[in-house]
Amino acid sequence: MARPDWGAIQEQFLADHAKSNISPKDWCEAQGLNYSTAKRYIKIANANSESANRSANSQKGKDTKSRQAKESGRNRESGKDTNSPDAKPERPKRNVVTNHPPFQPGNQHALKHGGYGRRMLLTDAISEDANCLTLDDELFWLRAASLTAAENIGRWRTELDDDVDDDDDAKKALRDNISAAEKAMHRNTARIESLEYTKGTIIKMQIDAAYREAATEKVELEIDKMKDGDSDNAIVVHNSLPIPGR
Repeated sequence: MARPDWGAIQEQFLADHAKSNISPKDWCEAQGLNYSTAKRYIKIANANSESANRSANSQKGKDTKSRQAKESGRNRESGKDTNSPDAKPERPKRNVVTNHPPFQPGNQHALKHGGYGRRMLLTDAISEDANCLTLDDELFWLRAASLTAAENIGRWRTELDDDVDDDDDAKKALRDNISAAEKAMHRNTARIESLEYTKGTIIKMQIDAAYREAATEKVELEIDKMKDGDSDNAIVVHNSLPIPGR
C-alpha cells in the first residue's frame, strides 16, 4: 500500500477547516483516515502560525523604525555637545565582551583548578594542559622515557668498559644505574601495552554503541511503516541486525 501524501492531505484539511471550521478528528473520520496516525501530520496550528508571523514581523518593523529614530536623535544631540567649547573629551572605552550571558549563582565554569590543583598549588598553565592530555600523550611520554633510559644504559656501559681504574664503588654505582634503568623500561613497556589495550577497548565500545543505535533506528522505522501502511504487508525483521554479544 502506498504511503499517503500527508502534505496534500494537510492542505485539503486546511481548506475544509477554513470553510466549515471542522475539527481534525471529525475530518479524518469523514475522509476514512485513521486519526491516531493522521494527527501527527494534520494540525490546525499551521493555519494560525502564518497570521501570527505576519503580525510579529509588522510589529518588529515598527519597533526597528522607532529605535532608529531614537538613535539618530541621540547622535545629533551628542554631536552638538561634542562641538561645544565646554564639552569634555570622551574617554576611550575598553573593549569589553558583552555578548555572554550573566553567570548564575553556583556557576563553576570560571573555576580552573580541581581538588588536586588547589591543594598542590598548580599553575594555570599546568591545569589547562592537564585537561587537554589524552592517552596518546601518555603513550608518547612513556616511549620517550624508555628511549631516554636506553640512551643512559648505553652511556653507562661505555663508561663501565672504559674505566681503567679499579674503582669498585664507581663500577657498582654504574651497574646499579643500569639495572634500575632496565627495570624502568620493563615497567614502561607493561604500561604501554595496558594503554594500547584500553584504546582498543574504547574504540570497540564506540563502534558497538553506534551499531546498536543504527539497529534501534532501523527497527523504529519498520514499526512506523507498519503503523502507516497495511499491517498485512508490513514485515518487521528483528534479527536483520544482530546486536553484538547476544
